[in-house]
Amino acid sequence: MANFRSIYKVQVFLTILIHLTLALYEDQVGKFDWKRSFVGKVKYVSLEARRIIVATEENVLASLSMNTGDIQWRQLLEDPNDYQIELLQVDKEILTVSGSHNTWLVRTWEINSGTLLSEWPLNTDQNIPSKFTVFEKKLYHIIPVTASHVEVTVYPLYDVNANQRKGILRKITAPWIKDSSECVVANSYFICLESNQLYFLNLLKDNADFQSRPLDSLLGSSLAKTVLIELNHDTPSVLLVQNNIAKLATIVENNISVKPFDLMPNAVKFKENEHIYQLEANDNRDKLIRVKAKDFQTGKDVFSVDLDYPIGLGAPIILGGQSIGLVTKLFLTTTDNALLLVHLPEGKILWTREEALSSIIATEFFELPISELDASIEHEFDGDSDIISMFTHRITTQINQLYSLLSGGQSRKNGVMVRDEFGLHKIIVVATRAGKLFAIDTLSGSIAWSYRLPNIQPFLSTDKKEEMLLLVQRTAKYYPLPAQCVLLAQDSITGLGVVFQFDPITGQSTKGIQRLNYKIVQAVLLPYPNKNLLKPFLVVSDTLEVHLFPKDSISQLKEHFSTTFLYIADPKRDSLNGYSLKYSTEDSLKLTPIWEVNFQPSNLVDVSAKPINEIVHSQGKVLYDRSVYYKYVNPNLLAVATVTPDPNHRSVVSVYLIDGVTGLILHSASHRRAKGPIHLVHSENWLVYTYFNDRFRRMEVSAVELYEGHLQSNSTVFSSFAVSQLPDIQTQSYILPAMPLKMTVTLTERGVTNKFLLIALTNGAVIEIPWLLLQPRFTGMPCGPEESCIPYMPEIPIHSETTINYNQTLSRISGIEVAPARLESTCHVLVHGLDIFYTRVAPSKTFDLLKEDFDYRLIVLVLVGSIVATFVTKRLAARKALKRAWKIFHKKDIDKKIEVMRICCIGIVK
Repeated sequence: MANFRSIYKVQVFLTILIHLTLALYEDQVGKFDWKRSFVGKVKYVSLEARRIIVATEENVLASLSMNTGDIQWRQLLEDPNDYQIELLQVDKEILTVSGSHNTWLVRTWEINSGTLLSEWPLNTDQNIPSKFTVFEKKLYHIIPVTASHVEVTVYPLYDVNANQRKGILRKITAPWIKDSSECVVANSYFICLESNQLYFLNLLKDNADFQSRPLDSLLGSSLAKTVLIELNHDTPSVLLVQNNIAKLATIVENNISVKPFDLMPNAVKFKENEHIYQLEANDNRDKLIRVKAKDFQTGKDVFSVDLDYPIGLGAPIILGGQSIGLVTKLFLTTTDNALLLVHLPEGKILWTREEALSSIIATEFFELPISELDASIEHEFDGDSDIISMFTHRITTQINQLYSLLSGGQSRKNGVMVRDEFGLHKIIVVATRAGKLFAIDTLSGSIAWSYRLPNIQPFLSTDKKEEMLLLVQRTAKYYPLPAQCVLLAQDSITGLGVVFQFDPITGQSTKGIQRLNYKIVQAVLLPYPNKNLLKPFLVVSDTLEVHLFPKDSISQLKEHFSTTFLYIADPKRDSLNGYSLKYSTEDSLKLTPIWEVNFQPSNLVDVSAKPINEIVHSQGKVLYDRSVYYKYVNPNLLAVATVTPDPNHRSVVSVYLIDGVTGLILHSASHRRAKGPIHLVHSENWLVYTYFNDRFRRMEVSAVELYEGHLQSNSTVFSSFAVSQLPDIQTQSYILPAMPLKMTVTLTERGVTNKFLLIALTNGAVIEIPWLLLQPRFTGMPCGPEESCIPYMPEIPIHSETTINYNQTLSRISGIEVAPARLESTCHVLVHGLDIFYTRVAPSKTFDLLKEDFDYRLIVLVLVGSIVATFVTKRLAARKALKRAWKIFHKKDIDKKIEVMRICCIGIVK
């Protein structure tokens, strides 16, 4: 009997799992999704014959096409937070040195395919930043030791067995060197700038010592700060920059001299010719940037070219170039991480890559505005038009709508994107770490507009997460009022707050960048729109002063002072504080502290609130006995995760559920010998979080579900102050056989569709797991298909069919964003990181949409046949009725005649 029950449970599970399985046909690839790949901010570059080899701050080595800028191949190295590429050398093979401090890896790569050819470690005893250079097929490793010496280790690169590769170490006395010393490698010389002295060392001579020259003897006496910049040339050369003016210093036979001409700090030199290239500002508004070439020996101008520089990009910097005859190609990067290839002497921009999209910080989906055709219907009764004009307008509009429908609809009208019927066409506004805003079309993945905000940076929240805030003040549904969004960030120089209000559809801003005179610690979007249907928002400064934007919305806010609450997470003090506006006045907004939770000695890791646009469709769960168990749906509930160092258990992960209005802790759980990464997903009446079990060396998932019981306290309005009893808590834990990077939950228009968890894994896959699989089972209650319950399994199965990005591997995923479509079954998904991937998911399948293989011809034939059959039947029925009527008429006529004859006969007889 026990075996039969086990087999039955497995069969039930497989049956339900088959119904939850989603697959993708080959012809559907790229139809509802798209992917864009990036390399990140470029550090080093080498231009070859048909390709451009780049090494980036994302610790990525890649090859770009010289003609189009597309990625030919890409190799992801170690985590960029721990390792960085410090040397890129391209010859017949590609040589890279990456690592940090005392651990380095020297690798060689095949130039055409990016295949790894060799790899060997390089370890040192000094935990100090190093310099590397390659000269005469030897690798020079230079370590400046503060107030002591400089270590130079020489390694042979080729024709040596990796196991026998040993370096030759020599130490050069340098007691003057400091941590603040500025040092560069110029060809075969190591040059340092310290205390108004220029020190240089010949790396090729075994017994060489540092030579020095006073900086005043080279540049003259000056109190300005001097910056040292390396210049690529066969003759060891550097740029000495003072007051944004560069001087060229060259070293010949241990003698350093300065050229008698000035250069720009962005000047560069290529090995192919004797020209120095630099960028200058141009007076021509149509061509803002000028490239000027100067002779290396004399500094005379050789030529200058004005560039067709795109408007909206940051200040350009020349990273590399290539000269073949009279043709020169310059590889530029900008302050907003864009990449450009310039063709000289035409001054033409061959292609541009927006590498800022590799570091997305904030994301928001926006509905598109309705078309002018649809908007004209709403104005049919405006004005004093007569009935004839209104009728003509109505007929014309409907004919145009019919034409648009027959032509397949329009996603663009006169160059402007418009809303579709099912809300599948949206615009995604993203804010990047480089301080640039982008609007991305969900249908094609193309950039609709971009806007650069200079000198801004993201906030640092809990666990050093970078964040910017995008608040939606008004959507596009309030025609003719335009949509409005606001970006909150901080100034990269002062750390003060920055506010930028803009139209998310067009990217236009009426007020521009507003730089505040205080730091921002919290911002809250209020749900009370003003007379212009604009939702105001509150900004809390570091001195706990409250500021309202826009200020004329105080009339809407004053009615809700006593019911407006907010919280502030302080990662420095590891505390969570609640505040109220109860004692505010119309002239002065005041925060009143009402509760505080101090987690010390624990470290505050993450705070998660429910999605602001989430709708809970079902208020309860139907049990096996047909009774209803009501959900505890608290919109003010916060999920908090902490990690506590423990001498016995190494570390303890704790999770709390705290009411954001009263500060009441409704639930807490602790996991010993556990650590991060911790990911929280908070939705409806449940919480899912992940952690690493250090005891069993595995990732685990815990699910928490909250219920009120069989009686619902209030079915209309929830109040955090009306708490009669604590909710009933149901928990369950599982083993996750993968390492998650990010996690979120699907959202739909009305909340009817089943919830799916979207989990990004370290292998580049994004999987979806139904909440039904993780939902805690009630103790002592049956679990089967009748109860819509999957039997408990300790390990979550991960099938290949659950991967929503199929074979599109996504690198270094940093976030998953979701948004509902107007179709209840469909949810928009954007996965971003080093790659951007967009798709649409349907957790309960597209139950509100006809399938693609629906036989429209058959249904049309059936309808036409039904209509024809109706008219034919009607005609036949009419003829039959007519014949029947005539038949009845003739029968009555004959009866009447017989009656007349009978009467006549009776009269004759009488």
